[in-house]
Amino acid sequence: MGRQGRVGGRRRKRPSDEGTSRRRVSSSCRGTAGRTRTCPPAMAESDWDTVTVLRKKGPTAAQAKSKQAILAAQRRGEDVETSKKWAAGQNKQHSITKNTAKLDRETEELHHDRVTLEVGKVIQQGRQSKGLTQKDLATKINEKPQVIADYESGRAIPNNQVLGKIERAIGLKLRGKDIGKPIEKGPRAK
Repeated sequence: MGRQGRVGGRRRKRPSDEGTSRRRVSSSCRGTAGRTRTCPPAMAESDWDTVTVLRKKGPTAAQAKSKQAILAAQRRGEDVETSKKWAAGQNKQHSITKNTAKLDRETEELHHDRVTLEVGKVIQQGRQSKGLTQKDLATKINEKPQVIADYESGRAIPNNQVLGKIERAIGLKLRGKDIGKPIEKGPRAK
């Protein structure tokens, strides 16, 4: 049959087929010994009906971005918004500035200050003197056990709020010049 008369995988009714009905003759409907039998009409799935396409797929993203599609949309009177992207389609991730050479000559390494090992040892000694594990101390000050481990090993970036909580929990100073000395428990001076 070729392509003629096919829509959506089914055969379309041709104008020459109007008024004719086709029936599929099964083996049980064939005539026997010269006699003919009347057969029931064929099932609906074998009828040749016209298929109606309800909805057409829109263009793909690549087709919608093409210059031809944009011009066609403008001709139809649709609103078309186009914007040019900076360095689009190029491998420019960073813009080259005049200060690049100056930054390359910069040899100073920038990094955050870490807790000193002296503070870590004081935390460890104070925790052990109170009979606390890292997990117990962390639970007491509402922090994760990894925070305590980082402070004791000297990997942590100092946070005054966390240091204050640890100081109160173990009773030793961790900041200033009196590191490792007991905290005086008296009224605060305002």
